[in-house]
Amino acid sequence: MLPLRRSWSLARFNYSTKARKELVARYSAEFPAKLIGRKHKAPAHMYVANAEAAKRIGEYLEPHLQDSGCDTVMELNPGVGHFTRHLLDKESQFRRILLLESMDHFMPRLHELHALYPERVKVRQADFVNLWKLVYMDKMDGGTRVSDLLNDVPQRAFNDDVNMLVFGAVGSYPFFKHLINSLIFQTSIFNLGRCEMILAMPPPIYIHLTCTNEIGYLIYRSTSVLFQILFEHQFIAKVPREDFLPMQTDYSPSKGSKLIKVRSINPEYLYLVKFAPRRNLHELCQVQDLPALWFFIKQNFVSRRNRIIPNLEKWVPGCGPRLIINPQAPERVKPTYPDERHHKQPQYSSQSTTMSLKNYYPAINIYTQFGDLLPSQMLTLFNQFRQWPEYGESAFLASLENALLKLETANDEQNLEDGVTLPEEDDADADELLEEESSEATDSPTTKSRRKSSS
Repeated sequence: MLPLRRSWSLARFNYSTKARKELVARYSAEFPAKLIGRKHKAPAHMYVANAEAAKRIGEYLEPHLQDSGCDTVMELNPGVGHFTRHLLDKESQFRRILLLESMDHFMPRLHELHALYPERVKVRQADFVNLWKLVYMDKMDGGTRVSDLLNDVPQRAFNDDVNMLVFGAVGSYPFFKHLINSLIFQTSIFNLGRCEMILAMPPPIYIHLTCTNEIGYLIYRSTSVLFQILFEHQFIAKVPREDFLPMQTDYSPSKGSKLIKVRSINPEYLYLVKFAPRRNLHELCQVQDLPALWFFIKQNFVSRRNRIIPNLEKWVPGCGPRLIINPQAPERVKPTYPDERHHKQPQYSSQSTTMSLKNYYPAINIYTQFGDLLPSQMLTLFNQFRQWPEYGESAFLASLENALLKLETANDEQNLEDGVTLPEEDDADADELLEEESSEATDSPTTKSRRKSSS
């Protein structure tokens, strides 16, 4: 008789082997082996697996598409085209469909679609999920990779209507950081207008981007604050993770993990969400001040327990009484989507709200921490700081210039990303929350050494 532990392991092996064979039998005619041969830890690129899944997603999106007057749509990694067919059926609405595919395997089928609809469907082979790398390479050699890739995207003024809808399933945290940086530093896709993205994404990433400080400082970070200031967001629905390939391995928390409460939320689903830059963003913060806003939030959120007044007095001595004695009444923010039901929000995530330059934190004192502030309150604090007469000669601007200089002189891709992301408390644990794996290979020795040194 086999020992209990060994028999259990054998049963699990037999089950996983059977499930893998069923998966291969079902999808091998359309998908390459690398997407169905094994489960992935946290895939950055995901594909709609079948027509039934595409139909369900289309039904969830129908009310949102009816409200959109946009006639251009981009689909990321369309694969065999299950969801593309849903877009093609909307001939009167979507007059231009841009298909960006990262895998060679699917290109012949997509070129067939272009041949059938030569004026309406445009096909490019490109890894849009890693768009930030193209931005970096253009910066290094003065190339035009990004502009060539986005050549068919219509251009509109930033405060105009949405210029394009983007659909896809993305599990890459650096992709969302790039979208933030694109708005801050005026690079990449948002230079052409306010495209609206409708994406399926892992719950931990969405919770991280949209949470409030009630979840705790480990999850509520500078990226959370920046995303909510820059973007309007709306949760649409939960969609089964099994509707997407490649399949994902089950989450096994490490002993003593502080992040199990987030990583264990809805692991069997992806969140279908939509978000777009705020139309009035440049009224809330002028274009030339966006890098200062970014640095102000990143620097002060290195530790969310930093006290506001002592920290700001390092840049503007004696500014504390101005914050404590504030005769102006705070201006309340309102939900961006009034019809959105709060109780249907995913656990720990927050509704999108308007932003205000007068949403003062009530009864601020010398003990108030930066982590106590909500995104709109952080924007208000920066606006106050920006308007003080000492701002122009403060040490803050010298620190900002040094940070921007580091970005300009970054000499490789990883250093560029490190430069954009100032280290925050508990970053080693944050890697566990937002970890992903490359679709091509394992980490480079340089990346491994960085992780080892940060642990």
